[in-house]
Amino acid sequence: MQVANVELYYKALQFYLDYKPLLINDLLLVLSPRLDHTRTVNFFSKVNQLLLVKPYLRSVQNHNNKGVNEALNNLLTEEEDFQGLRASIDAYDNFDNITLAQRLEKHELIEFRRIAAYLYKGNNRWKQSVELCKKDRLYKDAMQYAAESKDAELAEKLLQWFLEEGKQECFAACLFTCYDLLHPDVVLELAWRHNIMDFAMPYFIQVMREYLTKVDKLDASESLRKEEEQVTEPTPIVFGQQLMLTAGPSAVPPQANFPYGYTAPGFTQPPGYGFNM
Repeated sequence: MQVANVELYYKALQFYLDYKPLLINDLLLVLSPRLDHTRTVNFFSKVNQLLLVKPYLRSVQNHNNKGVNEALNNLLTEEEDFQGLRASIDAYDNFDNITLAQRLEKHELIEFRRIAAYLYKGNNRWKQSVELCKKDRLYKDAMQYAAESKDAELAEKLLQWFLEEGKQECFAACLFTCYDLLHPDVVLELAWRHNIMDFAMPYFIQVMREYLTKVDKLDASESLRKEEEQVTEPTPIVFGQQLMLTAGPSAVPPQANFPYGYTAPGFTQPPGYGFNM
């Protein structure tokens, strides 16, 4: 750790690899703060000794280095440790997802092909993911990925495939898993054509209940709107006599007939007013 020249670290790694290979992980753990992890992975990959330094790869994977992640994922695939591979994929995402998925979909073990479908799903390749699940008869995963895709066409094609395969129970389960994506008229047609209305009836009961609830809410909203429109406008408050503007011509008060030159009671004529000016 006191050496300033980093190149001496890699010479030391080669020395330990030649003479003390069982201690190389201890050396790597000591030098790991100053090592270039990508270069270190390439170094051991060239000499085909990645399996030997697997503890080192585990210890530095928290840096989420692409080279470390891919090297460790390859080791887990070779060891057929699908649980460890799934945990590594979920925890550290800095690796080439598509390349790993393309390699895993050809794996002989179904659990690795299942991980391939999971990787396709994570990269929004919904159709490839569902097709891979259908190929391996992973019905639950296929329904789940179709629902997460928010693609109505993909969900309807999956329904048709279940009917072609004679999987009526999966058809019924898919109706509820992909409930928000399916069109009731399409489901009704498929159920009627294949004579499986009993399997689709719980779905239609739920659809009818949902539609009736929406209609009831709209009816209540319309009734409230009409009640608000029927509220009368407030009448103006008049103190004493009714306003002439609102009373109309017939409500004009009668005028008193006084003779010409007569002064009404309570009225004082100013001086100099009239014909005596």
